[in-house]
Amino acid sequence: MRIKKSLILAGPALLTAVTLGPLTTPSVQALAQTSATSAQTSTHVASKPPEKRKAKKQQYNMGRSAGYTDGRSACVKKEPYSLKYSGGGAYQRGFADGYNSGYHSC
Repeated sequence: MRIKKSLILAGPALLTAVTLGPLTTPSVQALAQTSATSAQTSTHVASKPPEKRKAKKQQYNMGRSAGYTDGRSACVKKEPYSLKYSGGGAYQRGFADGYNSGYHSC
């Protein structure tokens, strides 16, 4: 008896879902395509040009090399750790990373 009551109550809901299901599907697909397009556009706009990335990487590498040399010489001379870091450019970040690596390498 319980099964018949559940089927009687669920019948109209299933019929409605089957009938309205295809009507909502195209709008969901359109929404998904729109969000995919906007996500693709925002990703494209947010990326930096390759020239700027290349220049920043080159500056970082130059700073890292100079920092490693200074840190290594300070370590060999048994000088105390004295990294004086100011700024936030690519060269300064590379110098700080290089100094840390050089100072702790011996």
